[in-house]
Amino acid sequence: MTLIVLIDKYGKIKEQNIKKFNESELYKKAGFKSSDHFGLRHTWNAIECTSGTFTNISVYAKNDGTAGRENKYDFPPPIDKTLFFGTVVIVQYDSNRQLIHLNKDNWKEIYETLFGGFEDLNDEDDDEEEEEEIDPKLLTKQGYMKDDFIVDDDEEELEYESELSEEEYFD
Repeated sequence: MTLIVLIDKYGKIKEQNIKKFNESELYKKAGFKSSDHFGLRHTWNAIECTSGTFTNISVYAKNDGTAGRENKYDFPPPIDKTLFFGTVVIVQYDSNRQLIHLNKDNWKEIYETLFGGFEDLNDEDDDEEEEEEIDPKLLTKQGYMKDDFIVDDDEEELEYESELSEEEYFD
């Protein structure tokens, strides 16, 4: 048995074991009734990752389908602008074009490598700006900086002269 990766139309990644590999019947693993518009869309070769080199990673997908069934997953270049429908199948071949295991953790690592890596936004960084300490004398009672933009409630209202009476102005 060999593991392959499936990405459903919502972008959820899962693995599936297959007993006997037949490239012409991969559309069935994606849940399609026929092979119409389903086929090999791209292959990445010799992808160097921290856990090793992945030889040939191939994407099989349907490139024509019904509106509303588009695959929402964000694929790496050069297929990042290609529209796929339904479930997409991703497999790994060795140099002799024999199917070898590809699990979802491997795919996630390959995916990150193909995009050039991602920055972990949860990491604390020393370069981040720290909040500036503001002298309390420069703040209003509400905590805003006194910069003539926000008016304190205690400040008197300005009166404007108008040719219109107050009743005419608000009618």
